Amino acid sequence: MNNFLSKPIGVSLILMILAIGACSQPREQIAPTPFNTSTLPSPTLQVSGAPTVEPTLEALQLAVQPAEKRTGSPELDPIIDAVLAHDMAGLRELTEFTIIGCTHEMGLGGPPKCPSGEEEGTPVEVIPFLGVEGHHLNREEFNAWEGPDVLGLLAAYKVSDEVYSSEEYPRGDFALVFLEAHDITTLTLQVRQGWVIRYDYSFNVTLQADIEAKSSEFLIPLTFKPIPTSVPWKKFIDPIDRFEFVYPPTLDLLTESEGDAWKLGDQIQIEILGPTRSWITCFDQGLGDCPFVESDQMVQIGEQDVRRVKGYIGSVGGNIPQEFLVYIFELGDKALVFTLYALPFDADLTEVSMIWPLDGMELDLFERTVQTVIIHP
Repeated sequence: MNNFLSKPIGVSLILMILAIGACSQPREQIAPTPFNTSTLPSPTLQVSGAPTVEPTLEALQLAVQPAEKRTGSPELDPIIDAVLAHDMAGLRELTEFTIIGCTHEMGLGGPPKCPSGEEEGTPVEVIPFLGVEGHHLNREEFNAWEGPDVLGLLAAYKVSDEVYSSEEYPRGDFALVFLEAHDITTLTLQVRQGWVIRYDYSFNVTLQADIEAKSSEFLIPLTFKPIPTSVPWKKFIDPIDRFEFVYPPTLDLLTESEGDAWKLGDQIQIEILGPTRSWITCFDQGLGDCPFVESDQMVQIGEQDVRRVKGYIGSVGGNIPQEFLVYIFELGDKALVFTLYALPFDADLTEVSMIWPLDGMELDLFERTVQTVIIHP
C-alpha cells in the first residue's frame, strides 16, 4: 500500500542519499504565485449534501500545435523542422557538444564517465540528457541514437531561472517542448544561439503548471483540446462544513475509518491532519526518512495560498518507488491534504529498479479537482 506519510524513502542507495541530502537543510519558502486557472471550468450550481451532481465539466488535455506552427526565429525553427521531420542527421548538425572533465565515480548524474584508460578530469565531448536522473552521451553514442519520435510541438518559450542548470547540465536561453509518440512523456530541447545543448525528458505531459513555471515568456503558448465528459462531475461537502470540492464521476469517494480521511479512486488520498503535522515538518526542516522532494512551491487557488510539493517515494519500508504530488491547504490549526500517487493503493509489484511516473491524464484530473477546493470560513 502506498503511504509516504509513514514510510521512509529508498528507491536505491543513490536515491536514498539524495533524499537525505535534499532534506538536510530547511527548504526556502517561495512567495505565493497565481496558478493559471483560466482554462479550468468552475462549477455554477450551489448544492449541499455529499456527494451531489454538479454541472458537466470538461477534461482538458494539452494539444500539439498545427504541423506548420513555427516561432519565426531562425535560431529555433530549423530545429523544430528537424524534430518534426524525424531528421536525425539534421538534428545532429544542430546539436552542440559540451566539453567537461570526466570522472571515474560511479552512479547517475554528475560529470560524464571517463572512457576506459582516461584519467580523472580528462576533457570529454558530450551532450547532456536530463530526466529523473542525468547522463551524457559521447559523440559516438549520440550518432548511434535513433533520435526522438514525437507527435508534435507543444510549446516554445524563453527559459526562466527556475530551470535547473549546472556545468554538467547547462540550460538554454530557449526551450522547445515536444510530445513523445510513445509513453506519456515530453521532450524539451534546451537551445542556445541556434544550437541544442541539452535534451530533457519529463513525464508531466498534461501538467500545465510545470511548463509554465519554467518559462519567462511564451513564443508559442500551450493550447488545449476540450473533451466533454458524458457524465456530470459530483460535489463533496465535508459533513461538518469545513470544505468542499468537485470530482470526476468515474471515481468513487470512500470515507476511511478515521473519519477525517477519504480515498478518491485508487490513487488519491485526502486527509485532515492535526496541529503537529510532523510529516509536513519533514518537508520544512528535513528528517532522515523524508521523501525526495523535486519541487516545493506556493500556488494560489482562488483566494487561497496553497502549498504544492512534488517528489518521489522509495522502496524502503515496503513502498513501490513512485512519484507523488501533494497539495496542502490550511484549515485553521489543521491541514487539508490531497495526495496523488503514481500507482493504485493496492499495487503489488516487485519491480523496484525504476521510479513509476505519474500518468498524464491522472495528473490532469487531479490538478483540476484540486482547483475546485473551497475552504469554508
